Amino acid sequence: MSHGPFSLEGRVAFVTGAGGGLGDGICTSLAAAGAVVACADIVTGRAEAIARKVAEAGGRALPLHVDVSDRASVEGAVGRTIAELGGVDVLVNNAAIYPRRAWTEIPEEEWDRVLAVNLKGYFHCARACHPSMKERGGGHIVNVSSITFFEGFSMLLDYVSSKGAIVGFTRALAHEDGAEGITVNAIAPGAFPTDAEKIHPDPEGYNQWALDQQCVKRRGSPEDIGNLVVFLASEASSFITGQTVVIDGGWSMH
Repeated sequence: MSHGPFSLEGRVAFVTGAGGGLGDGICTSLAAAGAVVACADIVTGRAEAIARKVAEAGGRALPLHVDVSDRASVEGAVGRTIAELGGVDVLVNNAAIYPRRAWTEIPEEEWDRVLAVNLKGYFHCARACHPSMKERGGGHIVNVSSITFFEGFSMLLDYVSSKGAIVGFTRALAHEDGAEGITVNAIAPGAFPTDAEKIHPDPEGYNQWALDQQCVKRRGSPEDIGNLVVFLASEASSFITGQTVVIDGGWSMH
Protein backbone atom coordinates (compact mmCIF):
# COMPACT_ATOMS: atom_id res chain seq x y z
CA MET A 1 0.00 0.00 0.00
CA SER A 2 1.36 3.43 -0.95
CA HIS A 3 2.35 5.93 1.75
CA GLY A 4 2.33 8.87 -0.68
CA PRO A 5 0.02 11.90 -0.73
CA PHE A 6 -2.86 9.84 -2.15
CA SER A 7 -2.69 7.25 0.62
CA LEU A 8 -5.52 7.03 3.14
CA GLU A 9 -3.82 4.55 5.45
CA GLY A 10 -4.77 5.14 9.06
CA ARG A 11 -7.78 7.24 8.05
CA VAL A 12 -11.44 6.55 8.78
CA ALA A 13 -14.06 7.51 6.20
CA PHE A 14 -17.80 7.85 6.88
CA VAL A 15 -19.79 7.43 3.65
CA THR A 16 -23.55 7.95 3.36
CA GLY A 17 -25.62 6.32 0.64
CA ALA A 18 -22.91 3.69 0.72
CA GLY A 19 -25.01 0.94 -0.81
CA GLY A 20 -25.99 2.83 -3.97
CA GLY A 21 -24.22 2.77 -7.33
CA LEU A 22 -21.92 5.70 -6.69
CA GLY A 23 -21.56 4.73 -3.03
CA ASP A 24 -20.22 1.34 -4.06
CA GLY A 25 -17.43 2.92 -6.10
CA ILE A 26 -16.68 5.46 -3.38
CA CYS A 27 -16.41 2.88 -0.60
CA THR A 28 -14.29 0.41 -2.55
CA SER A 29 -11.94 3.14 -3.79
CA LEU A 30 -11.46 4.62 -0.33
CA ALA A 31 -10.73 1.16 1.07
CA ALA A 32 -8.28 0.40 -1.74
CA ALA A 33 -6.43 3.61 -0.81
CA GLY A 34 -6.10 2.31 2.76
CA ALA A 35 -9.04 3.87 4.61
CA VAL A 36 -11.28 2.03 7.03
CA VAL A 37 -14.79 2.74 5.77
CA ALA A 38 -17.99 3.23 7.75
CA CYS A 39 -20.63 2.25 5.17
CA ALA A 40 -23.84 4.05 6.12
CA ASP A 41 -27.10 3.47 4.30
CA ILE A 42 -30.80 3.71 5.09
CA VAL A 43 -31.17 0.11 3.87
CA THR A 44 -29.27 -2.11 6.30
CA GLY A 45 -28.85 -4.90 3.76
CA ARG A 46 -27.17 -2.56 1.29
CA ALA A 47 -24.78 -1.29 3.97
CA GLU A 48 -23.89 -4.87 4.88
CA ALA A 49 -23.41 -5.86 1.23
CA ILE A 50 -20.92 -3.09 0.46
CA ALA A 51 -19.10 -3.73 3.75
CA ARG A 52 -18.73 -7.39 2.75
CA LYS A 53 -17.44 -6.36 -0.68
CA VAL A 54 -14.81 -4.14 0.94
CA ALA A 55 -13.80 -6.92 3.35
CA GLU A 56 -13.57 -9.50 0.57
CA ALA A 57 -11.15 -7.20 -1.26
CA GLY A 58 -8.94 -7.07 1.83
CA GLY A 59 -10.22 -3.84 3.37
CA ARG A 60 -11.99 -3.10 6.62
CA ALA A 61 -15.53 -1.75 6.80
CA LEU A 62 -18.29 -1.15 9.32
CA PRO A 63 -21.89 -1.38 8.06
CA LEU A 64 -24.28 1.14 9.61
CA HIS A 65 -27.97 1.85 9.30
CA VAL A 66 -28.65 5.60 9.13
CA ASP A 67 -31.40 7.95 8.03
CA VAL A 68 -29.46 11.13 7.27
CA SER A 69 -32.57 13.27 7.63
CA ASP A 70 -32.81 12.21 11.30
CA ARG A 71 -30.22 13.94 13.50
CA ALA A 72 -30.40 11.27 16.23
CA SER A 73 -29.82 8.52 13.65
CA VAL A 74 -26.79 10.34 12.24
CA GLU A 75 -25.32 11.06 15.67
CA GLY A 76 -25.77 7.44 16.67
CA ALA A 77 -24.02 6.13 13.56
CA VAL A 78 -21.15 8.60 13.81
CA GLY A 79 -20.84 7.86 17.53
CA ARG A 80 -20.56 4.17 16.81
CA THR A 81 -17.95 4.87 14.11
CA ILE A 82 -15.84 6.86 16.58
CA ALA A 83 -16.23 4.21 19.29
CA GLU A 84 -15.36 1.25 17.06
CA LEU A 85 -12.96 2.78 14.52
CA GLY A 86 -11.34 5.53 16.55
CA GLY A 87 -12.66 8.68 14.89
CA VAL A 88 -13.62 10.25 11.56
CA ASP A 89 -11.13 11.81 9.13
CA VAL A 90 -13.20 11.82 5.95
CA LEU A 91 -16.90 12.44 5.42
CA VAL A 92 -18.51 11.70 2.07
CA ASN A 93 -22.04 13.11 1.90
CA ASN A 94 -23.55 11.01 -0.87
CA ALA A 95 -27.04 9.94 0.25
CA ALA A 96 -29.80 11.41 -1.93
CA ILE A 97 -33.26 10.73 -3.30
CA TYR A 98 -34.26 11.45 -6.88
CA PRO A 99 -38.00 11.65 -7.59
CA ARG A 100 -39.06 12.68 -11.09
CA ARG A 101 -42.22 14.63 -11.95
CA ALA A 102 -43.38 17.97 -13.32
CA TRP A 103 -42.80 20.75 -10.81
CA THR A 104 -46.51 21.59 -10.68
CA GLU A 105 -47.16 18.04 -9.46
CA ILE A 106 -44.60 17.91 -6.64
CA PRO A 107 -46.40 17.36 -3.33
CA GLU A 108 -45.19 19.51 -0.47
CA GLU A 109 -44.30 16.35 1.45
CA GLU A 110 -42.01 15.21 -1.37
CA TRP A 111 -40.30 18.61 -1.54
CA ASP A 112 -39.67 18.52 2.21
CA ARG A 113 -38.35 14.96 2.09
CA VAL A 114 -35.96 15.67 -0.80
CA LEU A 115 -34.50 18.71 0.96
CA ALA A 116 -34.37 16.82 4.28
CA VAL A 117 -32.30 13.98 2.77
CA ASN A 118 -30.31 15.78 0.08
CA LEU A 119 -29.40 18.94 2.00
CA LYS A 120 -30.22 18.82 5.70
CA GLY A 121 -28.71 15.33 5.82
CA TYR A 122 -25.37 16.81 4.72
CA PHE A 123 -25.61 19.36 7.53
CA HIS A 124 -26.40 16.68 10.12
CA CYS A 125 -23.45 14.54 9.02
CA ALA A 126 -20.99 17.44 8.91
CA ARG A 127 -22.04 18.59 12.38
CA ALA A 128 -21.74 15.07 13.79
CA CYS A 129 -18.29 14.44 12.28
CA HIS A 130 -16.85 17.88 13.00
CA PRO A 131 -15.75 17.35 16.62
CA SER A 132 -13.75 14.24 15.73
CA MET A 133 -12.09 15.91 12.74
CA LYS A 134 -11.18 18.93 14.86
CA GLU A 135 -9.78 16.71 17.61
CA ARG A 136 -7.69 14.79 15.06
CA GLY A 137 -6.22 18.00 13.62
CA GLY A 138 -8.16 18.20 10.38
CA GLY A 139 -10.13 16.25 7.82
CA HIS A 140 -11.80 16.25 4.45
CA ILE A 141 -15.48 16.61 3.58
CA VAL A 142 -16.68 15.66 0.10
CA ASN A 143 -20.26 16.59 -0.83
CA VAL A 144 -21.94 15.02 -3.86
CA SER A 145 -23.77 17.62 -5.95
CA SER A 146 -24.82 17.10 -9.59
CA ILE A 147 -24.48 18.63 -13.04
CA THR A 148 -28.26 18.94 -13.00
CA PHE A 149 -27.63 22.16 -11.03
CA PHE A 150 -25.53 23.63 -13.84
CA GLU A 151 -27.83 22.37 -16.60
CA GLY A 152 -31.15 23.08 -14.86
CA PHE A 153 -32.79 19.77 -15.77
CA SER A 154 -36.57 19.69 -16.02
CA MET A 155 -38.81 17.24 -14.10
CA LEU A 156 -36.41 17.37 -11.13
CA LEU A 157 -37.04 20.74 -9.49
CA ASP A 158 -36.72 19.57 -5.88
CA TYR A 159 -33.64 17.47 -6.64
CA VAL A 160 -31.92 20.19 -8.69
CA SER A 161 -32.69 22.76 -6.00
CA SER A 162 -31.07 20.55 -3.37
CA LYS A 163 -28.00 19.91 -5.51
CA GLY A 164 -27.53 23.61 -6.17
CA ALA A 165 -27.79 24.32 -2.47
CA ILE A 166 -24.97 21.86 -1.86
CA VAL A 167 -22.61 24.08 -3.88
CA GLY A 168 -23.38 26.99 -1.56
CA PHE A 169 -23.20 24.74 1.50
CA THR A 170 -19.74 23.59 0.39
CA ARG A 171 -18.40 27.10 -0.12
CA ALA A 172 -19.72 28.47 3.17
CA LEU A 173 -18.55 25.47 5.21
CA ALA A 174 -15.10 25.67 3.60
CA HIS A 175 -14.76 29.20 4.98
CA GLU A 176 -15.74 28.17 8.50
CA ASP A 177 -13.75 24.94 8.67
CA GLY A 178 -10.55 25.95 6.88
CA ALA A 179 -8.79 27.31 9.98
CA GLU A 180 -9.29 23.91 11.63
CA GLY A 181 -7.50 22.08 8.84
CA ILE A 182 -10.72 20.72 7.33
CA THR A 183 -11.19 21.00 3.57
CA VAL A 184 -14.68 20.97 2.09
CA ASN A 185 -15.25 20.27 -1.59
CA ALA A 186 -18.07 19.06 -3.80
CA ILE A 187 -18.21 16.86 -6.85
CA ALA A 188 -20.83 17.21 -9.56
CA PRO A 189 -21.31 13.91 -11.40
CA GLY A 190 -22.93 13.73 -14.80
CA ALA A 191 -25.04 10.79 -15.91
CA PHE A 192 -23.80 7.55 -14.37
CA PRO A 193 -25.53 4.21 -15.05
CA THR A 194 -26.92 3.55 -11.58
CA ASP A 195 -30.33 2.51 -10.27
CA ALA A 196 -31.40 6.17 -10.35
CA GLU A 197 -31.64 5.93 -14.13
CA LYS A 198 -34.38 3.34 -13.86
CA ILE A 199 -36.89 6.13 -13.25
CA HIS A 200 -36.54 7.13 -16.90
CA PRO A 201 -39.21 5.65 -19.18
CA ASP A 202 -36.72 4.82 -21.99
CA PRO A 203 -33.41 3.67 -20.45
CA GLU A 204 -31.80 2.73 -23.78
CA GLY A 205 -32.74 6.03 -25.33
CA TYR A 206 -31.47 7.85 -22.25
CA ASN A 207 -28.17 5.96 -22.44
CA GLN A 208 -27.62 7.06 -26.04
CA TRP A 209 -28.71 10.61 -25.27
CA ALA A 210 -26.19 10.78 -22.43
CA LEU A 211 -23.38 9.60 -24.69
CA ASP A 212 -24.37 12.19 -27.28
CA GLN A 213 -23.97 14.97 -24.68
CA GLN A 214 -20.50 13.89 -23.59
CA CYS A 215 -17.09 14.55 -25.13
CA VAL A 216 -15.85 11.21 -23.78
CA LYS A 217 -17.87 8.53 -25.55
CA ARG A 218 -18.25 6.04 -22.75
CA ARG A 219 -20.48 6.02 -19.71
CA GLY A 220 -18.91 6.96 -16.42
CA SER A 221 -18.29 4.28 -13.81
CA PRO A 222 -18.58 4.30 -10.01
CA GLU A 223 -14.79 3.86 -9.99
CA ASP A 224 -14.39 7.20 -11.81
CA ILE A 225 -16.27 8.83 -8.93
CA GLY A 226 -14.31 6.84 -6.36
CA ASN A 227 -10.96 7.95 -7.77
CA LEU A 228 -11.97 11.62 -7.56
CA VAL A 229 -13.25 11.18 -4.00
CA VAL A 230 -9.96 9.54 -2.96
CA PHE A 231 -8.07 12.55 -4.32
CA LEU A 232 -10.29 15.01 -2.45
CA ALA A 233 -10.07 12.89 0.71
CA SER A 234 -6.27 12.74 0.63
CA GLU A 235 -3.43 15.09 1.43
CA ALA A 236 -2.84 15.43 -2.32
CA SER A 237 -5.72 17.93 -2.33
CA SER A 238 -4.93 19.66 0.97
CA PHE A 239 -4.71 23.13 -0.65
CA ILE A 240 -8.04 22.77 -2.47
CA THR A 241 -11.23 23.78 -0.68
CA GLY A 242 -14.60 25.32 -1.44
CA GLN A 243 -14.55 23.94 -4.97
CA THR A 244 -17.05 21.97 -7.02
CA VAL A 245 -15.38 19.53 -9.40
CA VAL A 246 -17.49 18.49 -12.36
CA ILE A 247 -17.03 14.87 -13.43
CA ASP A 248 -19.23 14.27 -16.47
CA GLY A 249 -17.12 13.30 -19.48
CA GLY A 250 -17.41 16.86 -20.77
CA TRP A 251 -21.22 16.98 -20.75
CA SER A 252 -21.67 20.42 -19.22
CA MET A 253 -18.77 21.99 -21.12
CA HIS A 254 -21.10 23.50 -23.73
